[in-house]
Amino acid sequence: MEPKSEDRNLVLYFLIAFAFSWAFWIPRALIAQGLSAPPIVVNFLFGPFQPAAFGPLVAAFSLTYWNERKEGVKTLLKRAVDFRFGKVWFIPTILLLPLIAGGALLLAILSGEAIPDLFGASNPLVLLGIFVFMLFLGGPVEEEFGWRGYALDRLQAKWNALISSVILGFM
Repeated sequence: MEPKSEDRNLVLYFLIAFAFSWAFWIPRALIAQGLSAPPIVVNFLFGPFQPAAFGPLVAAFSLTYWNERKEGVKTLLKRAVDFRFGKVWFIPTILLLPLIAGGALLLAILSGEAIPDLFGASNPLVLLGIFVFMLFLGGPVEEEFGWRGYALDRLQAKWNALISSVILGFM
């Protein structure tokens, strides 16, 4: 695609992603401030499933389908399971979060705080359930196809990785 068309797609991506998300966040904020709403709406907006977070995913797949049809969507989906990278990156990917959480827990213990329950972490099945929930409804699936799979490529077509990441982080 030509650069002008890609610039337009990037602007459309941000508009769709934010409009979709704000369509859920604004009513949620209004309800939190005292606006009355039917219980089903309140339960939907304040339940564990947060549809607002799917804005980047909706924007990425909508624009990819619009511009590239099914083949483009297949390519975008395949990128989620592309393991063509240095396997050394598995080390920080797997260990970084436990190290940060463990360090925070150690600091809490050293400062005299009580050891938190950590979501019933004594049961491994609970941890597995939390992992699956977070994977599909807590961030990676709902956001990464959009931010990294769609927007970052278009930004990096114009700028280097650092500038592109700063722009994306700001957005």
